[in-house]
Order: sequence, then structure tokens, then C-alpha cells
Amino acid sequence: MISIVVPVYNAEKYIATTIEMVQRQTYTDWELILVDDCSKDHSVDVMKSCIGANSDKIRLIQKEVNEGAAMARNTGIDAARGRYIAFLDADDIWYPGKLEKELAFLEKHDAAFVFSSYEFGDEDGVPTGKAVHVPKTLTYRQALSRTVIFTSTVLLDTQQTGKELIHMPKIGSEDTATWWKILKAGFTAYGLDESLAIYRRPPQSLSSNKGTAVKRIWNLYRTEAKMSVATAFIYMFFWAWRATVRRVVADTIRSHVESVKRFVTLELSLVGLIVQTLLFAHVWFQWYYPLISSFRFSQEGFAFGTGLKLYFRGHLLILAVYLVVLLFLSKIMGALKTGYLKPANIFASQMTALVITNIVIYFQLSLMRNWLIPGEIMAFLTVVQIVVAGIWSYLSNWIYLSVFPPIETLAIEGEESINSVVRAFDTRRDRFKIMRTLKLQDNNLEEIKEECLRWYGAVILGSMEESIRRELLEFCYSHYIRVYLSPDIPDILMQGTETMDLFDTPLLELKEYPISWEMRVLKRLTDLVISGGLMLLLSPILLVRILYGKAVCGAVFEKQECTTKGGKSFFLHTFVRKDGKTTWMTSLPMLWDVFRGKMSVVGPRPLTKKEMDALIKENPRYFYRLRLQAGLTGYAQVYGKKTSAQEDLLKLDLIYIQHFSALMDMKLMLLSLQGESRQ
Repeated sequence: MISIVVPVYNAEKYIATTIEMVQRQTYTDWELILVDDCSKDHSVDVMKSCIGANSDKIRLIQKEVNEGAAMARNTGIDAARGRYIAFLDADDIWYPGKLEKELAFLEKHDAAFVFSSYEFGDEDGVPTGKAVHVPKTLTYRQALSRTVIFTSTVLLDTQQTGKELIHMPKIGSEDTATWWKILKAGFTAYGLDESLAIYRRPPQSLSSNKGTAVKRIWNLYRTEAKMSVATAFIYMFFWAWRATVRRVVADTIRSHVESVKRFVTLELSLVGLIVQTLLFAHVWFQWYYPLISSFRFSQEGFAFGTGLKLYFRGHLLILAVYLVVLLFLSKIMGALKTGYLKPANIFASQMTALVITNIVIYFQLSLMRNWLIPGEIMAFLTVVQIVVAGIWSYLSNWIYLSVFPPIETLAIEGEESINSVVRAFDTRRDRFKIMRTLKLQDNNLEEIKEECLRWYGAVILGSMEESIRRELLEFCYSHYIRVYLSPDIPDILMQGTETMDLFDTPLLELKEYPISWEMRVLKRLTDLVISGGLMLLLSPILLVRILYGKAVCGAVFEKQECTTKGGKSFFLHTFVRKDGKTTWMTSLPMLWDVFRGKMSVVGPRPLTKKEMDALIKENPRYFYRLRLQAGLTGYAQVYGKKTSAQEDLLKLDLIYIQHFSALMDMKLMLLSLQGESRQ
């Protein structure tokens, strides 16, 4: 059993909430000991009314003489029947899982003394956004220079410490003195770096007085730690330095956390690109520049004269071109999203970007030489760079996660179950930590708003009535809370709107056809070039596969009636499959469908006419995806999964339609080369 000791003095404003908060703990084997220190207000009456029929778990001890918080806690310690002692001040707040998580943490480390991180709250208990993180362990020497243990987060095992050791002296900062006494006896305090409590700190609270805090810590050094003046001064310096740095750094990061995240992500990504450029620089100076600058001969033996001579700025330009091309391709591929994508996805993106960059640069250098240069050097460089990219992908992800822990998230469930969304977030526990799921009901909207303000870094909104969702969205936005929501079809359509500047009132224009005619022409030309070029390049493979189909399968092509732009039907060609398996080679005949204008390289996923008719009959909105021609690859093919619901795939297709651009087409084509889902 855990005995919870609460000293009470003139706390009628908070004590009812405190008792209710203890009753809401997920760990239920506890007793609550309320020690009234001669309160002059109605605290006793409030406590008696709250205890009611719970006298078996809640006890009230009324002191006859006011002696202060330390003596009140000692009275509670002596009266405790539980093995474990937890302290709670009457105006502080515990989260529901506080006792359960700390007890599990204590048992995990076989510890006698554990404490946790906490947050600062205003007078109403609403977190201000400032949190105090704690070290994994704390020894006596370490504790002398940092007052990081918050009394309302402490849990002690009296079977190991005994009760006498945890009795508090009647001095200022009695709690800090007690922690020093326990640690000096040879125990180690274990810190659980998860915010489990809120320190309610009114503007005029005593502990916010810096002068008082300095005097108290100095007296502790001299009287409790028995330090000399010189030693006390040294420890005081380190204590003040830690406190100042922690406050300045924490406030700076908290105020600009997203800017800091973006900066760290950018820096980590740029460091990786610079390392890759330096590897190329070594190859350039060691092999390729001596070759390009040497005397040149044609294949027939004609002398072309001296090679290309470069000065410092010329070399710098060569390296700058390499870095820019690599940066551009890495940006398109998503290789710069450290901490956002999984390290395996980052590595795959970097690998693709490196291969394409090296191919481009290889032909650039060949043009400078007037003939193809040795390719094995570039191939060896690519292999080395891929190894470096793999190491850096995981190392940079580890650095990012060490600096930025997962976002503590609240999920709000509306009319439909939010389990699928929560499961999706659970797949990225490196970025998100779902702390609680609340069900939206008829009369709990204000309670949900209050919960949003507690301590969460983000809120997930499920499907709910539009007016309520809009209200919660504006509420979170006004309080600087990040929101994740699953968009409805109208939300996606709104993403494709443009602002009209014709009038003195803001208007949004949603065009009936999102792609301009010149972009349609460009898209068609791109399809012709890519499909024609690939068919020409792969013609030997195509010929062999045709002969194989004739000889083994007795037929070459399979045809499926599919639906494309505007609901028109066309026959999709694939190679006959003897084993029923679909491979990239099976899909090669689709290039002919692209070339003849029935499909596009990038577009919504092609569905058979039967499937499409059934979906439209079920929900007419599925016709929206027929605004563009079906594609070999596309947004839904890259970002969706085989297990994704049809409605989710529809939303992904609509995102592509409403955000279409030539750059997005290029990005999707490059991502398709990886052959890996971006999830």
C-alpha cells in the first residue's frame, strides 16, 4: 500500500480537488492521510464532507498546534500504514497514472527513492508549458548543486529507508534537506523523466522569490551539509549556474520549440550532405580532375589538345553544383526529414538521391572530358556514400530523438471510433506518445477543453459534428496547441482553393478543374517522353518477355477493362502471369497504355470498371478521383498501403488532384523507384 501524506493549512480552495485527484489514480491500493495544521479557514469542513463514506481509505488528522509543513508531514509519516510513502501538497496536481508509473519504476530499479519530472501551472492548475526534466539518477554529491527533486513527485520505500530517515527537519527548504539526508545515507534517487505532476505556482508564491531561495540554499550548505564558507560558496556558484542556464535554455527552447526542431533537422541533414560532398571532392581531386585536365585524344587517335584547367573558384563551382543537385534531389525524396520519417525511409531516400546525383554528375564530367570517363570510380564512390548514408541516417535520428522526445498527445474520439488513427500514431512511438483518449459526449465539451490545456503537445481530433470540430480546432489554435485531424472530403477540396484579390473581402476560389491547360500539355509531353524512352530502353526485355509468353503461356497480354478520366473505359495491358504473381516486369505493357494516352505515368490508381462502378454506387464522391487519368504510380500508390481503406485511398488521390504540380509528379516518380511505402 502507498500512504499519501498531505499537509493542509488554509487550503479550502484546493483540497476538494486534491482528494478527488487521488481517488482518480489508476493505482488503487492507497491510503490518504490529511494532516490539518490548525487551518483558520474552512479546510476541515471541506475535508470532512469529502471523506464521507471513504473513511477506510482517507483519514484526517487535526494537529492542536501549528508547527509548519515539515512537522505536519512527519505526523503523517508516523501514522502511515503503507510500505511506501508519497508526498502531495494540497495545491499541487497529480496525473491519474502517477502512483502506478512511479511504483513500477521503483520496482524495476529495485530502488528506495524515486521522483519524476513535473510541469509548472498557473493558479488554476493549467500548465504554462514549462517543464522540469530530471536526471536518470541522483547521488548526494550531485544533489548538492541542483534542486531538481519536487516533493509532490517523490515516492519512498520505507522497508529500505525506515521512517526515521525520512522525517523532515523544521527549517526552510525542509524537503531538500531531507533528500540530502537520505542520499547521504548511501541511497541513490532514480528519476523518471515523465511529467506526472503539476506545480501550481501563483504569481506571488514564496518559492518564486529568488532572494529567499538563495538564503535557504546557503543555510542548507552551512547547517545541514556542514560545509565551510569556501566550499559552500563553490557549491552555491554551481547551483546558481545550473539554475540560470536551465531557466534560460528551457525558456528559449520552449518559446521557439518548432523553430529549434526545424533548425536541428536542417543542420543534421546538411551535415550529412556536406560529408557526401567531401567524399565526392576526394574523388574529384584524386582521380577525375587529373584525368579531365590531362591531354585529350579522340577514340580515333586525334589530338584534342590540353584538358580543362581550373582555378580555385572553378573547383568550388564543381563541388557547389554537386551539393546543389544532391540537395535538390534529397529535398524531393524526403531525405531531409530527419526525425519525421523513419531512419530506414531516410536511408532509402538518401540512397536514391545519391545514385541519381552521381549519374547526373558522371555525365557532366564526361562532357567536360569530351568522352565517357571511367565509371568504376563513380560506382565505388556511390557504394561508400551509401554506407555513410546508412550510418548517418540512424545516427542523426538518434541525435534528434535524444533532443526531442515523443510528443505527448491527447486523442479525442467523436462519432466514430478513433482506434484506427490511434493505431497509426502508435506505429510512430518515436514521434508520438498517446497519453489519453477521451470520448466526446453531449455534455463534456468544456471538460475536454480543460483537458487540452493540461500538458499535451498535440491533440488528435476524430470524426465529429462539424460545428464542434471547428470549435475545438479554433480553441486549440488560440492556445498554441498543435492539432492532427483526419480530413473529410470537403477539407481536401478546400486545400486546392486559391485566394481571390478582386474584392475588399476575402474570397476563396475552388476551380471545377484544378489543372491548367498548359500543365495538361506538359504532363502529356512528359508521359510521351518517359513511356517512349522506357519502351525503347527496355525493348530487349520486352522482346524476351513476349517470346516467353508465347512459348510458355500461349498468350502474351492480359486485358482488364478499367476506368480513367471522366469515367471513360480503356483496356489495361499486362503480361500474362503463369503463377498469378504481379511484378514490375508484368506491368511493363502499361507503358504502351501511357504512350497511347489512355493512362499517365502519375495519377490515381487504376481500378477495374466493375470496382469503380460499385464504389460510385456506394458513394458518388468516388467519381472525384476521375478528374485525372489513371497512373502507373501516384500519391495513393506511394503513401497508401494494401490494407488501406478505399475511402482513405480516395482522400490520397484527391490530395494529389488538388495539389498537382510538375514538381510533385517528379517527387512521386522518384519515390516509386524506392519501391517502399513512406509510412
